[in-house]
Amino acid sequence: MKKTMKFLSMAALALTGIMMAGCTSDDDIINNPQQSENKDNVVTLTTTISMDGGTQTRALTSSGVKTFAVGETMAVIYKNASGNTVKAESLALTNVDIASGSKSAKFTFNLESPNNTKGVTYIYPAAMAKDDGTVNYDALSTQDGTLATLSSNLDLATKTAAWNGNSLPAATLDNLLAILAITLNNSEGTSEITSSITGMTISDGKNSYTVTRSAAAGPIYVAIQPTVSADIKISATTGSIIYTKSLASKDYVASNGYNLSWKMTQQEGALGGFFTVDSEGKKVCFSKGNLQATYNGTAWSWAFAANQWDYIGGDESGSDPQTGNNFINGDGAMSANGTVDLFGWSTSATTFGIHNSTTGSTYSGDFVDWGANIGTGWRTLTKDEWTYLFTNHTKGWSTIAGVGGYVIRPDGVSTAIEASYSDSEWAAQEAAGSVFLPAAGGRSGSVNAVTGSEGRYWSSSYPSADAAYYVKFTSGSLESSSSEESLNNFSRSNGCSVRLVRDL
Repeated sequence: MKKTMKFLSMAALALTGIMMAGCTSDDDIINNPQQSENKDNVVTLTTTISMDGGTQTRALTSSGVKTFAVGETMAVIYKNASGNTVKAESLALTNVDIASGSKSAKFTFNLESPNNTKGVTYIYPAAMAKDDGTVNYDALSTQDGTLATLSSNLDLATKTAAWNGNSLPAATLDNLLAILAITLNNSEGTSEITSSITGMTISDGKNSYTVTRSAAAGPIYVAIQPTVSADIKISATTGSIIYTKSLASKDYVASNGYNLSWKMTQQEGALGGFFTVDSEGKKVCFSKGNLQATYNGTAWSWAFAANQWDYIGGDESGSDPQTGNNFINGDGAMSANGTVDLFGWSTSATTFGIHNSTTGSTYSGDFVDWGANIGTGWRTLTKDEWTYLFTNHTKGWSTIAGVGGYVIRPDGVSTAIEASYSDSEWAAQEAAGSVFLPAAGGRSGSVNAVTGSEGRYWSSSYPSADAAYYVKFTSGSLESSSSEESLNNFSRSNGCSVRLVRDL
């Protein structure tokens, strides 16, 4: 069975994780700081690395002894005779290299003209070392949540030391990460949801870690860089449901293991897919449908369409908006009770774009986000985010329940877009996190421009006082914010759809 050198009390971690599976506390932590490790890790070009078999070297084995495994490698960073920094990866361990009940092993390096007057740095495992000699923390950004993968590839330990003459120096490696074993529960703490989670993100304000996994029993294991008084944000998805959690001032210390049991809050109206929308890794989830505003004769109320393919559209020339004619008087008052979902651009000068003026200057002023009508956290994508979304995700035209529009796949999903989906077929796509933007048409003031064959969606960005950026698509083309010339001339008075998102 594959074993790997550990620097955490992972056996205790796994055991307590099972014990805490039914725990419903908001943030239960069992912190198992490790004692100083009393082991001789002798590393030379031809010398064996040994690990003490005492009680202080607890690991993944029942005996608590750290062990090496066939196939493992380590990196050494050194200076060559020319003064250049070089990374060398050891040969993979074989059965012949491993001895003493797997408590020692001989690593063999091929070093080219090493300069033994300069120090060396060991990085274990080798996958965590970059060619420039720095630690590959990028490897932590995407994980699968399993203990096996974490222990083999991500349990980072390093050490810098001086040469021992012509030999590589002996060293005791320092573990640089904290390991989280996470169990998730519903908001009431009455039911564990870990086994249904297929994706999770953890952010400490500086670093973000994404877990992609098949639905399985927990805990979910995540290796993170240490934190001090960090505000932690967590999002988790079952594919169709989004859960979130915020923690304040958390310390997760290097070389420690933490068993965590979190109560998660379900996000109403949010679809379960994660979508990266910028080069820094910002992720969002989409609302379950396009934004709608309903007038009851006295006041406006706001909601999402019941289904992703639902839309109203209409030419705004009649008196019954619910049947497709949603005329709004110039003063922002509706001529009849009903619902609209094509809005002029939202500013403080208008009632969130519920206005039929054909003059762009009527909508002057800075953007006022429609998300304020729905609740904390909902917002409109920027121009650049729309562009990144369409550029970096699988997308395409399709027809769902007889409605044409654009399908966008979430992070990690690249399945081809079918020409059409039945209701039941789309239910499976939606459960896997896909988003559908219906081609709800658009209008110019009170005049309908196109219905059902074109989708137009506002962004929160604008180039001038009377214009704003949008994204437009048809069955044959996609015109996003990269086409700035046409977008610059798109009047704020035009009616477009609005699809809100939440940051994860």
